[in-house]
Amino acid sequence: MKESATILNLIKEHETRESNLRFDIDQLTSLNSKLRIAEEKSATLNSIIENTDDAIISNNLSGVITSWNNAACRIFGYGAMEIVGKSIFQLIPLDRLNEESTILKQLKKGIRVDHFETKRLRKDGSLVDVSLTISPILNSDGVITGLSKIVRDLTSHRAAETQSNRLAAIVASSDDAIISKNLDGIVTSWNDSAKRIFGYSDKEMIGYSILKIIPLERYDEEPKILEQLRKGIRVDHFETERLKKDGSLISVSLTISPIKDQDNQVVGVSKIARDITDKKILENKKNEFIDFVSHELKTPLTSLKSYIQVALHKSTREGFEFISQALVKAELQTKKLENMISDFLTISKFENGQMKLNLTSFDLVTVIRDSLNDARIASAKHPIVYCGVAVAPVSGDQEKLLLVLTNLLSNAQKYSPNGGLITLDCQQKEQSFLISVTDQGLGISNDDQKMMFKKFFRVSSEQTKFISGFGIGLYLVSTIINLHGSTINIKSEPGLGSTFSFMIQAN
Repeated sequence: MKESATILNLIKEHETRESNLRFDIDQLTSLNSKLRIAEEKSATLNSIIENTDDAIISNNLSGVITSWNNAACRIFGYGAMEIVGKSIFQLIPLDRLNEESTILKQLKKGIRVDHFETKRLRKDGSLVDVSLTISPILNSDGVITGLSKIVRDLTSHRAAETQSNRLAAIVASSDDAIISKNLDGIVTSWNDSAKRIFGYSDKEMIGYSILKIIPLERYDEEPKILEQLRKGIRVDHFETERLKKDGSLISVSLTISPIKDQDNQVVGVSKIARDITDKKILENKKNEFIDFVSHELKTPLTSLKSYIQVALHKSTREGFEFISQALVKAELQTKKLENMISDFLTISKFENGQMKLNLTSFDLVTVIRDSLNDARIASAKHPIVYCGVAVAPVSGDQEKLLLVLTNLLSNAQKYSPNGGLITLDCQQKEQSFLISVTDQGLGISNDDQKMMFKKFFRVSSEQTKFISGFGIGLYLVSTIINLHGSTINIKSEPGLGSTFSFMIQAN
């Protein structure tokens, strides 16, 4: 009996030990699991700290730096080996040293420090604008043992802010109306000049449709402009009319740009509207004056030309050689004056919307030969040759294309003061003819080439200051070629001559 009791006790003791051992293993497994999770969290946290764009720094209550991440290296210029163990005051300008104690007092009161904007020192001695978010580091008893700081570099933010303020000042002080709207045509901004020009206050326009200032007959302009902007084509100096609050019309020049989001998608439109009412009035008066003077000059000039032709015919028949030569030159000068008056009248008609093309089918080579004959009479100093097709059937305004060729040949002669060959070429290119006039004259700089077809523009240099002209010939040429659905092109280098060319549709 005694032995049986002993055996039972041993069995119970063994079972108890086994149960305790199983409990220890379960507890150990649980602890290992928690440790693994903690390690994973720590690794994740370390990865975040090392890869964030913000500097994350910790220091103890003595101000000694205890941690320093990659972003801190980039922002301040110190490597971790250089700065950990050194004082945090190494980063603080002398005039801001009191900030640390003020921040610590605030944290001890339980007041968190969020987005505190200040300045800090870089390794190279320069200052950097930063935003600080500061939290206390607590021990197990809840006592503050140090500080953790997230430091954001505000350099790019400050630059953007400065740029934004500068742009805002420009918008506010501009003499032009600067307006923005969304893609639904709702006005989103309206500057002081917009108030002055259109008469509406910002409260009367922001949140309302831009159609409020657009005349009914011009509603179709908005979708056309938007379509152009969506294609990436900027609208520059588009002249139109807009409505003022009092119902009157105002002439404006619009420069329109797309507003894009971060994905480069057009989300709105910015418009600069310039009041050109005075300019339009002045232009109309000038055109009326040119029209009047040109008409008044044309009648006596026609009579003068007739008298010269009669006298030339008589002097030639009677053998007065000197008088005949003088009259030939006089006739040439009257023809130049006649062409100039014709140019002014043509421009006046175009700008008043009265210029129309008289389209007919004809042989362009015949027109070319007529222009060459006139040019050869005007100057014996320049040999002029024709290279090209024998026949060029086209559809266009014969009289106006003759005017184009006359102007191009006259310019080639004027801007080749030392003579040189002038070549007029006409070649078929698929369903069109390419016409070009090439000289061996002064040539034109790249900057001047950009302005060549502007009204009244003339190249200004020592070589050209004695060459006569008003700067309307090439403007007129460009206008006529544009009306024919083509463009005038220029290829030139200073000292190496110039080539002017354009295309005309074959018939």
